[in-house]
This record gives sequence, C-alpha cells and structure tokens, in this order.
Amino acid sequence: MTVRAPRGVVVRITAGRWKGRRLEAPPGARPTSERARQALFNAIRTRLEGARVLDLFAGTGAVGLEAVSRGAARAVLVERDDEPLRQTLTRLAVASSEVVVRRQGSARAIEEMIRAGETFDLVFADPPYSLRLEETGLGRVPELLSAGGLFLLQRDAGSERPDFPGLTHLRQRSYGRNVFHFFGTL
Repeated sequence: MTVRAPRGVVVRITAGRWKGRRLEAPPGARPTSERARQALFNAIRTRLEGARVLDLFAGTGAVGLEAVSRGAARAVLVERDDEPLRQTLTRLAVASSEVVVRRQGSARAIEEMIRAGETFDLVFADPPYSLRLEETGLGRVPELLSAGGLFLLQRDAGSERPDFPGLTHLRQRSYGRNVFHFFGTL
C-alpha cells in the first residue's frame, strides 16, 4: 500500500540527482514546504558536499534525502513510522551506504548513536510542535556534532528560541510559519 501526504500536499525533492522525485508521507505528516527547504539548502549549500547528515523526526525524509541528492555523503533518517520512507528508498534505488533509516524515537536514537560514537556535520530536527523539547532528546545533539558542525532546528513561528548548552545560536530565518534556528559548536 502506498501512503501519500495529506490531500493536496505533494512532497518532492527540489534539486540534485533526485530532483522532482515524489516522496511518500506518513499519515499526519507536516512536511516542510518546498520553498522553505529550498531556502534552507541555499543557506547551507557550502556545507553539503560530502557531509554526514542526521534528519530527526524525518517524516517524508525530504531534508535528509534532499541533502544526499545535493551531494551529502550519507544521511541517517530517524522516524517511528518508517514504512513510507522505506517505500521511497526502494523506488529511488538508494544505496544503504548513503541513507540509513532508524525506526525509533529521537531520544533513543540519539542515545544509541552517541554510545556508538557517531558524529554528523549537519543535524536537522523538526519535532512535532506539540512535543516539549525536553521530551525529544535534542538536548544531547551537541554530543553528535562533529567539530564545526551545524544543528538546524525547525520550529513554529510562535515558539520561543531554545538554548542548547555547548552550542551557539548563530541566526534564525523565517519562512511563513517555519522558523529555522541555526546552532553551531562552540
């Protein structure tokens, strides 16, 4: 069974080798708009080539897949409802060395990756707006960032800017209701 984004929402990769390819979405997904994703990737384009990317609360996988499509070496997608992601990966014929899907919650995935010594150049998180950040495990993201790494947090425009010990808030950019907070290692 193919699962699609909510009625009227089409999620596609906007650039790179998979440009225009449609992505499957889990029920109730709140995909980042193409406009916001394009702006995000324009802001980080110099950091993508060969990067290791972590996409937490991946949903459709649009951010992680777009990163690989644009030149990132590897993406890890963390999503509890992973069947739509797996359908997309099969259709795109993505190599397992390029994209890994972890079917688990963010806090557990973060803990396991820290224990395994994994690090990432870019970490993106778009947690459900109904979740308190304390419930997500995101406070430990600094332990996953490589030297000079970047953490991108997407929040609703009405949300307060969070702080993460060990990270500096570099800037924020707003696109409609989407606000991207850029954090870097100290």
